Parts: sequence; C-alpha cells; structure tokens
Amino acid sequence: MQFLNRAVAMGLTVAALGATSLTFPDAALAQRQQQGVNGYNVSEVRFNGGHFRNTGRGTWTEYAADGRVKFTFNETGRDDWSVYLNDPSRNVQLQIDIHRKWILLGDNGGPKRDFYRIASAYRNEGRVRAPSPAPPAVTDGRNVQQVFFSGGSFKQTGPGRWTEYNDRGQATFRFIETGRDQWSVYLDDRSRNIQLQLDLHRKWVGYGQNGGAMSDLYRITSSSRQGTVSRPRSRPGRPPASRTRDINAGPIWNQQDAQRKCPAVAASQGGEWTGQWRTTVQGKMSVCEIRF
Repeated sequence: MQFLNRAVAMGLTVAALGATSLTFPDAALAQRQQQGVNGYNVSEVRFNGGHFRNTGRGTWTEYAADGRVKFTFNETGRDDWSVYLNDPSRNVQLQIDIHRKWILLGDNGGPKRDFYRIASAYRNEGRVRAPSPAPPAVTDGRNVQQVFFSGGSFKQTGPGRWTEYNDRGQATFRFIETGRDQWSVYLDDRSRNIQLQLDLHRKWVGYGQNGGAMSDLYRITSSSRQGTVSRPRSRPGRPPASRTRDINAGPIWNQQDAQRKCPAVAASQGGEWTGQWRTTVQGKMSVCEIRF
C-alpha cells in the first residue's frame, strides 16, 4: 500500500497492481489519466508483457510483466503523438506512437518496425504542454504535398488523394489519405489493403498490410509543401535501374513455404520475386525481396 500511495502521489498509473488493488479514487485517477493522452504528456504505456514508464527527467524504463526492470532509455524527443527513446548501451531506438498505438523498434539509427502493440497509455497530469505550431516555412505533416525517396515520390493529387510515382514519372499506385498529425500523413490503398505512413520527423515511409504492424520501407530524401514540384526522372538515354524492396508476407517457415508464398506476394505488388526472403519477427512475420 505504501508503494501504491507513492505511485499515485507521483501522478503515475497503478494499473499493474490489478483492478482489485485500486480504491475508488485511485481507479478514477487511472481512468482520467487515460483521457487526452498525446506525445507531449504521455508518461506510461502498457503492452502485453510489460510497460514503459517515464522515471525521471529525460529517462524511461522498460518493465517486465512481473515488475522487473529490463532496460533504461534516454528520451531524445517528442511531437504531437510520439516519444522517441534511445538506449546508447545497445544502440537501440524506440518510438512510442500514441496515434497508431504501436511501439516501434530499430537499431543503429536504421529502419524501425512495429514491435509492441500499445494496450493502454497514461498521461502525467503535471505535464500538459501543448505542441507549439510549426513556423509557416516548415514542411510538416499538416502541409506536405509531396515526398521524395530514391526511386520515386508520393504526391497529393486531390483532396484526400495521393499517388505514388516511379523514377520515370509513371503513376504506380493510388492512396486515400486517412489522417494527418504534426509530422505524418497516413495513407491507405484499399484495393490491396496496404497502409503507409509518410513520417517527416524520422524521414521514413512506413509500410504495413491488413491494418497490422508497419516497417520502414523508403528513406525520405526530401519533401515539399508545393504540389507542383516536378517528379524525379531517370537520366536520358539510360534505362531506369531496377530496385528491390522487402514486402511483408506473414510467417514463412522454410524455403519450400517461401516458394509458395513469395511469387503470389510479388504478383500482388506488380513485381518479381528475387528468390530471397528472411524472417523479421520469429514465428510471426517474414518478408520477400521483390524486384520492381
């Protein structure tokens, strides 16, 4: 009970103790702390198997389900919907994304993938700082109209509509815009059940299927608030270079299983399977390398 009182006094959730341990005022506090949570005021997030908690100025701790400390992280930034963490001892980076309800994992400053689905999030009532509006000259998630990557671009082509172009300026896929926040635009291709996140803060295009986990797909090289910027084209007289990307295929158990699944994945993307595949989440997710 002494720990319970101390946790409540600190303005942190006590959900880990179980519903039967909460008095009525404590339960009301926990419920209130789950309302209005965003990237600027979040102080704790829970997932199946543990939780992350802001344990001091600029410090976060990951706890196991039994309350054991697992890892400690430095907070490196916040925006409307996310907190960004770094463990320099392991060179591991996390993004706690309140908007999409996922915790993303990456290492060595490289691509991130969805790792833990957030079950609940709590705010620190003493931290209510609202995001400052971005200066008009800054290209961000609220005003971006075109995003470039090596090999093509995404361009807003109408109200709530985006098109992906290849490096020859040809339209390849079309998307519906489903939302925006300070740094990101969220897109959906319902014909293929594919979701994208144009993340201008991290400078990555995230890719997911069937509303599931996302992984970094393209590194963003530049962006523009103007929709009239010309699309990148290959040099005259040179055939466009082929490019490959990893496409989520669900779990693949062995080479024989890959030979059954990857050609179908390639066909659905308008590409060709290179014969390569790898497992990204053991027992849950693998990717096929597709050539375009």
